[in-house]
Amino acid sequence: MDTKQAELEISVIKKIMEDSRSAVYNKSSQGIFWFTLTSIAVLVNYIMIVTAAGAEYTGLLWIAVSVFGTVYSVYLAKKEERSIKVKTFASKILAAIGIAVGIANILFAFASIIAKAYDPFVIVSMNSMVLGLAFYVISMIQQLKTFKLISLLWWAGSVFFFFRPGIHSLLFLAIMLAVSAWVPWAEEKKLTVNAGK
Repeated sequence: MDTKQAELEISVIKKIMEDSRSAVYNKSSQGIFWFTLTSIAVLVNYIMIVTAAGAEYTGLLWIAVSVFGTVYSVYLAKKEERSIKVKTFASKILAAIGIAVGIANILFAFASIIAKAYDPFVIVSMNSMVLGLAFYVISMIQQLKTFKLISLLWWAGSVFFFFRPGIHSLLFLAIMLAVSAWVPWAEEKKLTVNAGK
């Protein structure tokens, strides 16, 4: 294989990766929706516990969030399915990672709250471990340094709150969920604008 052919093939592969990254970001509404919804719910839960106002309704809060989130998520999926006809391999991997993280975090909550396997505040550390792993894998797929940085922040929070579990871990979780949704989105929009110039 000559040098020109190798360069051409590398440029084609690079273009496929860029298109894949763009396609995934352009339909990332599911991730942004779930991270934002969960961030708001965790913040409301934190306020309910700190102020002792409505703490007995925490279970109802999470049932309502789960039902609303699922219904709206199905709506978004159908809407995206109609508007996007081509699914990239990367988008399928990222969707699988998102679903796996969601299921793992629900199981952690179940093990703590229903099965009483461990202190509920340890859920934040466990969720943070899984989210750190997910963002690290995504950083490799998408080749975005922001995701790698976010994964390191998740892992740092996980270690910290394993040693210092408590109510304020919920505030950390709410902030990190918002950061995880909106910072990468803002970075991609900036890259898209700069690429268009």
